[in-house]
Amino acid sequence: MRYLILLTPSKNWKNGIVLHNQPFMPEHAVYVQSEYNKGNIVLAGPFENSAGGAIVIDAVKKEDVIEFIENDPTVKNDVFGYEIKKWDYKMSKLENENPKFGEDYIKYKHKVQKDLGII
Repeated sequence: MRYLILLTPSKNWKNGIVLHNQPFMPEHAVYVQSEYNKGNIVLAGPFENSAGGAIVIDAVKKEDVIEFIENDPTVKNDVFGYEIKKWDYKMSKLENENPKFGEDYIKYKHKVQKDLGII
């Protein structure tokens, strides 16, 4: 399964300090690198404004993701809070998944929506 972890500033985030200078960020980088080296991290990095970031991780079950993120030094030390979302990808270059949505899909979904009485 694939999961998205959203990291957001928490109570020990230092305002006015860029992300890479936040407390426990070197430890965080090494921790995430270690999981990447195991082949579980698909992508990871900060947001453009450096006020948080995201990790896309492959895991057998959500509990594995929770264990991973709750052992992250920035999470353990309340620099980051987190939210986990199970990724239900429909398009993916990594897995060569292409649903080839087109006009037929729109027509089909509009029929379903009409049958449901929502359009």
